[in-house]
Amino acid sequence: MNLRPLLLAFSLACLASLPSCIAYRGVGASASPAPGTRVSWPNVAFTEVRGFCYDYTAESDFSFFINGRMHKGVMNPKGVKLSPAQTQRLLEALTVSRAKQERTACYKPHHAFAFYNAKGQVVASFEMCFGCNKFTATPGGVPEYIGYSELYQLCKELGLPLGKGNAFYTEACRRKS
Repeated sequence: MNLRPLLLAFSLACLASLPSCIAYRGVGASASPAPGTRVSWPNVAFTEVRGFCYDYTAESDFSFFINGRMHKGVMNPKGVKLSPAQTQRLLEALTVSRAKQERTACYKPHHAFAFYNAKGQVVASFEMCFGCNKFTATPGGVPEYIGYSELYQLCKELGLPLGKGNAFYTEACRRKS
């Protein structure tokens, strides 16, 4: 008896049932929800947001938070604190669904935003790759397509390095650490 097809089907069913923190579904995914729809996110109380730049190549896991700690490639572990107005712009960019936009398959994140509660604990995070327009939001729940250009402008305003290629971010994070 060949159990391989049964095991494959079971594995796929298990994976499909896991909650995901990654919002995007793929390179050619449709806009979901409909463009202009506002979602509620992050659905946790927070008192401050900080922006970060990091060299994801500094360790094997490219996630900004790994087992409760910040990635080793972070340029400035304190980050840049967003003002209330900047936080509002960030949330607007992350919670209003946009029309389908170009996306590629690279996912090499170099920017992150961490949401902190009154005790200084991270309660939500968002990381993204401006090269491919993919992202990871924890908890999940942001739209499939978000305000990438608004996020880019916010990172620029915060003084976070913006460039092309891993070498640019490796050099920027070494120089500033």
